[in-house]
Amino acid sequence: MLVYVLRRLLLTIPLLIAVSLVVFAVVSSFPGDPCREQLGQHPTPEALEACRSSLNLDGPFHERYLRYLEGAVQLEFGHNIRTEEPVGEEILLKLPPTIELSFIALLLAFLVGNWIGTRSALKPGTWIDAVGQVLSLGGISIPVFWLGMMLISLFGVKLGWLPFSGWTASEVGPDFDFKTDFLLFEPLFRLRFDVFWNALGHIALPAIALSTIPLATITRMTRSSVLEEVNKDYVTTARAKGLSERKVITKHVRRNALIPVVTITGLQLGTLLSGAVLTETVFSWPGLGTYLVRGADETNYPVVMGCMLLFVTTFVLVNLFVDVLYHMIDPRIRDEGL
Repeated sequence: MLVYVLRRLLLTIPLLIAVSLVVFAVVSSFPGDPCREQLGQHPTPEALEACRSSLNLDGPFHERYLRYLEGAVQLEFGHNIRTEEPVGEEILLKLPPTIELSFIALLLAFLVGNWIGTRSALKPGTWIDAVGQVLSLGGISIPVFWLGMMLISLFGVKLGWLPFSGWTASEVGPDFDFKTDFLLFEPLFRLRFDVFWNALGHIALPAIALSTIPLATITRMTRSSVLEEVNKDYVTTARAKGLSERKVITKHVRRNALIPVVTITGLQLGTLLSGAVLTETVFSWPGLGTYLVRGADETNYPVVMGCMLLFVTTFVLVNLFVDVLYHMIDPRIRDEGL
């Protein structure tokens, strides 16, 4: 097992280097001149040269890339053109809201999708199966930004059930002394459930909107996986031994059906990160998605490159984690020495 993990880690290093090269090349090809955006349309040649040097825009492509890679390894992505603050520090401030939103959305998608997918497979043709089919089709077809606006209009404006904006310490817990920027997790760990429920209300609508695509995928995968397992010989044997249907499903069918579901759930993190850009923009969520959109609007190369590299690197590392987890769950892979 350790050898497998080390081999996968070594294979990840050249992949991350290739990813950083692609991100750098794509962002470098963006139209516009960030120095002219910062200095105006008629800067002095000396100021323009100094700006381009500070933003790593001067010199041949390979030299600029090597300087960028050296900084990225040290978690230094340059300075924000507008605020002149280190991009790495700003990313750390924007990261907690995105982590909490993605976690709640993925947890919601996994729990609901796994339950509906299992029920749909065990009772095909019933109303629960029809609900699962509708969720699967709607989750993939409905644009996230449109669904977000509909949720705001219905539950936030007309019914007034849930807040649809505001994710600051003063709004979530005005009488709570936050020590971190995790406004949802910290109250839970410190057993302040009143603040936790208030934070959960603030995060509910964006989490529902963000969870639709992974929910649809997990529901469909769970349904097909359970349908495949429930008709196998070992399930028939378990039933013939007199095991209750509940034990057959929970101990045998669901455990084996969970293997591909776990894999696809991990891969949905990439979908959540890309979908978070739209969701955070609609709900004015102070996370990395909003930060990236603002950076792109301002032709802020360090911000765009830092966010894109973080998103893609996270997706690669999650894939690595999923591969290792799959290797641990499925004994057939361990026995084959893969």
